[in-house]
Amino acid sequence: MRYTPMPGPNGMGFLFGIAGFVGTLLLIAIAVVLVIYFARRNKNSPVAAPGQRPPAQSALHILDERLASGQVEIEDYLNRRAALLGQVPQQPQWTSTAAPDAPTTEQPEAPAKD
Repeated sequence: MRYTPMPGPNGMGFLFGIAGFVGTLLLIAIAVVLVIYFARRNKNSPVAAPGQRPPAQSALHILDERLASGQVEIEDYLNRRAALLGQVPQQPQWTSTAAPDAPTTEQPEAPAKD
């Protein structure tokens, strides 16, 4: 029997050992890269995990959208916004809904005769 420093025919066991070690490291590296990729991809996703609620919009944001779309009047918007912020609603500073340059329908008073 001839002495060979490595097991297997012609010392190939050493190469298979190195290939197995490198292959294992490669599989571990691929697994780590995939975990990092999916963790970062799902971090900014608005989809909720099973058993959790989806993230809700803030009430002020929804109220702002309703004002912008015309679903609520300005006075109602101000009252609701104050209520959400825990403030006292302010009275509006305007009283007329007519445009400032609109002509009035009132007749001027006739001068009084003696």
